[in-house]
Amino acid sequence: MSNTLYNVITLVSLLSLLHCAYSAAQHRSYLRLTEQPFVSLPADVLAQTLISLVALIYGASHVAGAFQHIKSDPRSLSGGLLLPRQLSALANRFDTIRSLSSFSLYSSRTLYNSTALYSNVQPSRSDPDFSKLPGARKPKSKVVKPSRVLEITKEQAEEAFRSCLETLRLRDHDNYQAVFTMPKSCRPELVALLAFNVELAVVREKITPRSTDTAGMYRLQFWRDTIAAIYGDSVAPIPRQPVAIALCAFAPNASMSLLDSLIVARQKTIGDRPFPSVADLENYGVATTGALICLQADALARVFSLENLSESTVKAAHELGAAYGVMNLLRSFLPLLSKGVVLLPTDLMTIHNLKPDAVYNRKNPEGLVLLVKELVKVASDHMAKSRLMLPSIPRTLRKALTPASSVTNYILQNTKKLNYNLYDSRLQRRYPLLIWTMLIKNMLGRY
Repeated sequence: MSNTLYNVITLVSLLSLLHCAYSAAQHRSYLRLTEQPFVSLPADVLAQTLISLVALIYGASHVAGAFQHIKSDPRSLSGGLLLPRQLSALANRFDTIRSLSSFSLYSSRTLYNSTALYSNVQPSRSDPDFSKLPGARKPKSKVVKPSRVLEITKEQAEEAFRSCLETLRLRDHDNYQAVFTMPKSCRPELVALLAFNVELAVVREKITPRSTDTAGMYRLQFWRDTIAAIYGDSVAPIPRQPVAIALCAFAPNASMSLLDSLIVARQKTIGDRPFPSVADLENYGVATTGALICLQADALARVFSLENLSESTVKAAHELGAAYGVMNLLRSFLPLLSKGVVLLPTDLMTIHNLKPDAVYNRKNPEGLVLLVKELVKVASDHMAKSRLMLPSIPRTLRKALTPASSVTNYILQNTKKLNYNLYDSRLQRRYPLLIWTMLIKNMLGRY
């Protein structure tokens, strides 16, 4: 075969090895984002790596040609290797240079010592004075973290606020209306927090089991790194992204653990897998909606100069978050079903003899109705437990629970009115009187 063919084999095998490295990195990143243990690479990546490596060795050996033996004739080495006589001459020259450099070093040291004596500087042998050495510093016992100040102009902050508000209007109209029922002084922070939640929700919508693009998963990790850069110990630069700028400008005191909870909860649900149990669904609601309610209540507490959130407030937020998580799953059942996704808890589906295919093809509607009734009861119990905390929650903080409570109660009543039929498209209708309901509840001090 010609050298051209061997060159092609070598080049193709090299590109194939680079592709293997990229595939391995993608697989490792996916496992890290989904918090799964890394055991081994997929079999196809290993096979491709071995074949490419063999092809690279085969092609490169033919391109390089046969090995050349080293000749022992000294005359043949005069052009490329140093003869013993040349080596000895080079060694003598090196000794001369070393002696000259030593003399210059000795002279400079002597000059330095004489200057020090002339200036009456007497350093102690037990405690040497490092400050007199040029360019020297005293060693630090602790590494000081460099400051990461993100310079944000007034125009940039206003533009980020408008961008976040528009995101809420288009993607989360319920919370968009809720913002206007809050005190004006805390609206910018609430808009930033709610827009951050929307950014995470949009990322999850773009991830499907059939998709090989990991851009969505990297986006979740991007937000986790961003939160660590804004609120944590990370020295990474803060990105110039509207929501990130809004968090820096309007929500600098938000809880990092609660923000991180929003990301981790969505990382665990990557791939639209069904919830294993009702408890997992409840925990998801607590980690998402419950954490978001706590963030809003914390913002209100700072505005009204209140102390940290009480245990009753946090518990009420968690109960309400669990209820909202259950009912929001029922409301989103039909849109998800149109994409071939069923997220209903597996334990209840097993009890009522339901399978994803049967649910998709509407083969057992009676069993699905029984399942929905159980979930509605679970959500109603959480709502009742949350409202029991009403007397122990400060009146000014109850506004943080009003939006989720109003929406959850509307979905509950609408589901019962539709006879627990998840296939009815009227379940996706928005609450037309939401903002008036929230205003009345805020006036009465209820949620």
